[in-house]
Amino acid sequence: MPDISLDIERRVALSLAVGRYLRSADRFNEASREFTGACKSLRKRLGSQQRFVVQVDWKHYLVTSDRDGNFDVEPIASL
Repeated sequence: MPDISLDIERRVALSLAVGRYLRSADRFNEASREFTGACKSLRKRLGSQQRFVVQVDWKHYLVTSDRDGNFDVEPIASL
């Protein structure tokens, strides 16, 4: 006869793992929507063919954009 306690422990462990997965998926999807919105907002405000430095949260970033609406934001050591 199989050990029932092992079956219950396995089911509880699987249930916890599925719950963790679902909560993580929700956070991931929310972060993905926020990221997509931030990209659209930045692309809309940037314009084309620009290159400049910004300071955000005491760090400096080089921002570049091309005429196709692509952009890059890369950290730089300091000015």
